[in-house]
Amino acid sequence: MSANALQQAVIERLAADLNVLAIIGAGRIFDRLITRAEPPYLVLGETTTTDFSTGDADASQHRFEIEAWTKQNGRKQAVELGDAVRAALHDADLMLDGAVLINLRHERTVSRRASRTGLHVARLRFRAVTEP
Repeated sequence: MSANALQQAVIERLAADLNVLAIIGAGRIFDRLITRAEPPYLVLGETTTTDFSTGDADASQHRFEIEAWTKQNGRKQAVELGDAVRAALHDADLMLDGAVLINLRHERTVSRRASRTGLHVARLRFRAVTEP
């Protein structure tokens, strides 16, 4: 399925991006929230995949979120990490296993403080279109 291939390519791009690594370090991208992990780190959030086929071509539309969690320097670091993620992925030309990425665009970023933990999070939403 192209959603899994897209997720793998996104993780690989972020794990290799020097600007992202400068903020979070290596091995700090998770596919679920790790409550014991010390921020900063990235978490893959919600993903929705829908049919985006046309009359003559199969395609899928993927909307997915990446959460940038930080503690030090509060919202400022969350926004800086979000900016690094956006720069790494917006219009990126990713190679997918078994699918072709048509486009990848950043749609929005929302930042807030999580009241329960006091951590700051920037939630980025992206839209990608793939063909099998």
